[in-house]
Amino acid sequence: MLDNLTAHVLENAAKRRWRERAYSRFLQDWRRQVVLLRRQRAGELGPPLGDPSCVFSAHSAWLRCAVNPQGPCQGCPHYAPKPDPTPDSPH
Repeated sequence: MLDNLTAHVLENAAKRRWRERAYSRFLQDWRRQVVLLRRQRAGELGPPLGDPSCVFSAHSAWLRCAVNPQGPCQGCPHYAPKPDPTPDSPH
């Protein structure tokens, strides 16, 4: 009986350690992504790739766009200009 209880306690302890490590890795990855995004927004990683006037532009230094990430933007059949940000006129 004691052996089964000991095995159960050790197994639960191992599972808990695994969950804690997995969560710690998740947090580290998440923090790394936040730092990279902040650096990108600050302009430290260079200008964004692609055509910023396209709806599909990722506005990223790593990815050009969602539909044609390899590029080039010139002559892309998926190009769609962004709508003008003019507000609607009041009625």
